[in-house]
Amino acid sequence: MINSNQKLMGAVLLSLMLIIISGCGGGSSNGGTNIDQEHTLTVSINHNSDSTPQIEVYNNEEKVDSGEGDLVQFKLNNGNYTIKIYNNSITKIRDVVIDGSNESIDVSFSDSTNPADDWDPGQEWTLAWSDEFNDGDFDTNIWTRQRWMTPPNNELESYTGEPSTAYEENGSMVLKATYDGGAYDQQGNYTSARVISNPGGQDGNSGADGKTFKYGKIAARIKLPGGKGIWPAFWMLGDNISETGGNTSWPQCGEIDILETGAKGDPNYGQGTVHATVHRDPGTESNPEGYNKYVPAGSYTLANGELFKEDFHVFSIEWDQEKIIWKLDGIEFGRKKINSDIENEFHKDFYVLFNIAVGGHFTATPDETTDFPQYMYIDWIRHYTK
Repeated sequence: MINSNQKLMGAVLLSLMLIIISGCGGGSSNGGTNIDQEHTLTVSINHNSDSTPQIEVYNNEEKVDSGEGDLVQFKLNNGNYTIKIYNNSITKIRDVVIDGSNESIDVSFSDSTNPADDWDPGQEWTLAWSDEFNDGDFDTNIWTRQRWMTPPNNELESYTGEPSTAYEENGSMVLKATYDGGAYDQQGNYTSARVISNPGGQDGNSGADGKTFKYGKIAARIKLPGGKGIWPAFWMLGDNISETGGNTSWPQCGEIDILETGAKGDPNYGQGTVHATVHRDPGTESNPEGYNKYVPAGSYTLANGELFKEDFHVFSIEWDQEKIIWKLDGIEFGRKKINSDIENEFHKDFYVLFNIAVGGHFTATPDETTDFPQYMYIDWIRHYTK
């Protein structure tokens, strides 16, 4: 039988044990929070695509974790993080601060259709022609997947002309560039797309109607690819160029670059800066390149470090007998007069090109930080006249 003295001694011992456990960290106190402990970041994604969402977590531009799925959790220490959430057609960027507590991010996107736009060409413009890319059928009567296995400008891609490189999907014409393995700086290790509206197609003899333009407003709503060494463009060449069966060499045929991004001298590998340029015959002018008069007309950099791959934008020119004006989302950023005798290249029919170049003299060389595949989405292209 246990007597009262034994009971008292047991109670004292139990109290002492509780005090020791508490002092060793078994309990919490107001000053006992560990600021380096991991917290949970929950990323929830609402979508209706068959493409599984991918999530990447960056700290000071270094990828520290990744995952995939509709609901993903990461264990992170206190700090500032950038979260990249993407699938085959959409990329979204979110910043989050972990500071002593769990955090969550909710993202909603759908790639079944392109987001609506409210772009207005202006009351003075009348729609003359368009391709809205809404029927899911790549129109080979207008568009040709140009085949060019070793393109110029020290570019690294091969334009194979295969249907997998350019197609219609979810309300866009989609161009796709892939990395096929091997050295990053080796020509031929990338496959990409170059799509043209040239009458007659590849060599001018295919029978395709194509589509040419002379003056007016030419506009396209595009979400661009982006990354180190990625050089997308929306541009025009004179229909008389020998490249597609004409009788005139480049640059005497004329070239109008409505947009180019990816310049190696621009911030963020050029992913947020658009350039407007023309190329023409230098004529009798003094020209260090000898054969090509390169005339920059303007450039524009998105604010707050935004990138063109994050959203659709409307790129356009307004072209008449006197001048070419470049606009981004309706805002002018470039202008070039074309009313002199040495600029008669720009008063003839031109066809349109969309392409994704990889590497080359204009841009950098891809490396392990460059994501592949890369996609260029053209929601629509339209031609307006007055």
